[in-house]
Amino acid sequence: MKSARRICVVGSANIDLTFRTPRFPQPGETLTGYSQHQGMGGKGANQAVAAARLGTDVTFIACVGNDAFGKAAIDAYEAEGIQTSVMRRAEDQPTGTAAILVDDHAENCIIVVAGANGRLNAEDVKAASSMIEQSDAVLCQLETPVVAAVEAFRLARTLDVLTVLTPAPAEHVTDQLLALCDVCVPNRLEISTLTGQPVETEADALRAAELLRERGVKRVALTMGGNGVFLLDDSGSAHISAIKVEAVDTTGAGDAFTAALTVSLVDGMTLTESARWASTVAAISVTRIGTQTAFPTLKEVNEWSPLKKNA
Repeated sequence: MKSARRICVVGSANIDLTFRTPRFPQPGETLTGYSQHQGMGGKGANQAVAAARLGTDVTFIACVGNDAFGKAAIDAYEAEGIQTSVMRRAEDQPTGTAAILVDDHAENCIIVVAGANGRLNAEDVKAASSMIEQSDAVLCQLETPVVAAVEAFRLARTLDVLTVLTPAPAEHVTDQLLALCDVCVPNRLEISTLTGQPVETEADALRAAELLRERGVKRVALTMGGNGVFLLDDSGSAHISAIKVEAVDTTGAGDAFTAALTVSLVDGMTLTESARWASTVAAISVTRIGTQTAFPTLKEVNEWSPLKKNA
């Protein structure tokens, strides 16, 4: 992998409060957890950090609160080598916060309060247009207003910069955004919401991906957890099997995958090659507790023992 690549991430920045518990509580039930961890999160920040760890120059367009969490977030991104000069601090909203429950099966459920993320707008993106112009790819999600993502993709399209979308939450996706999307990376629930096509079989996955392509998306990488990744582009469809590991925390695995997919596409790999490499990055991340703290460096990916065994 080459390192002289630039990616601009537009999206959310959160403080994550992660609670480990044997199982998820029922309505009205109080459970005793056995650990609590405070870290950085938000899909935008996750993808920015994951890409930076993989040796990519990353610019992050985001909005945090003018509070202690906001300062801590910016300091943490700068420590990762991320360019934060185009981040804005909102005076009237706190930094976004996520409460994450992780059970003994490494499954998670998440509640997000957007806070300052809801203030990110098209003007923030326009103010950072020079950063987009210098980038090889723009990566967006939808935990921030869709107008920011649309503006980022509109600018990127005029500059022949690759556009990559995590369509989450899926209900915020617009036809305009999909028409500007080069690569869409949904999970099964998200693609079903977008297309009305439930995904239970590979035939279902193909039909759902085809429906996305009919709406303007050029390439689809449908993540299916333990069932791997289903791909569709002009060259046809492919199914990449999941890498078998002992998962301890799946939080952020999708963000690690999407960031790694973008990095490898920018580096000239095919969609299939990119998905295989991104699956390795995601597999490493689920073997560790935490979100951004679990993302591997490029050196760790290259030295990962299961990868060596399969070489």
